[in-house]
Amino acid sequence: MPRSVSRRTRSRPRREALLKAAVEVVAEQGVAGVTHRAVTERAGVPLATVSYYFSSIGELISEALQAFARERAEEMAAFPAEPGDQPPTPVEVAGWFTDRFLDVPVLQRLAFFEILVSSARSPELAGPAHEALHAYQQAARAALSSLGAAEDEGRSRAFTALGLGYGLLRLADPEAEDSVRFFAAVRDLFVGQELSRDEPDEVARRIGDEG
Repeated sequence: MPRSVSRRTRSRPRREALLKAAVEVVAEQGVAGVTHRAVTERAGVPLATVSYYFSSIGELISEALQAFARERAEEMAAFPAEPGDQPPTPVEVAGWFTDRFLDVPVLQRLAFFEILVSSARSPELAGPAHEALHAYQQAARAALSSLGAAEDEGRSRAFTALGLGYGLLRLADPEAEDSVRFFAAVRDLFVGQELSRDEPDEVARRIGDEG
């Protein structure tokens, strides 16, 4: 006799539909626009469905944004390489890095920035905001590591800041050729990273001097 499917498993498609719909509403209307009606209409489920799966609209928002951040983290976790492959060039890594930061759907980018902005006003969103930032820093660390550079938090944060800045510009001015400019900037930085790999860490010295 086949094993019976649990009620939780049977209901997963609706729950996942609500989570996905919540992220889309956040992207389009901001966190303040996430209501029972807006989410259920987007998900195509009855109005009472949110209350069935979540204790509050805040819990739905938090879980939706955490799921979104985890999904982004999985997409950006590591530079693709097969055993025995030649080390990638800065140009190859810059192309991969550009795809991770700029060549993503507008709704995903909007949702990400909404998480960051809203977390400054809503402490309950601090967790999702941290996870989302961590996803992008993982991509920066993976890129640096693929070039043989140390996975330094300061460097990965700097590359992340550059990517997020260009991502924000692309939202405001989607017609600009920012993808090309970002690629060129990241490529040059990766080349510089390789050239300075064996040099003394001037940044660490400066930090020590200021301390």
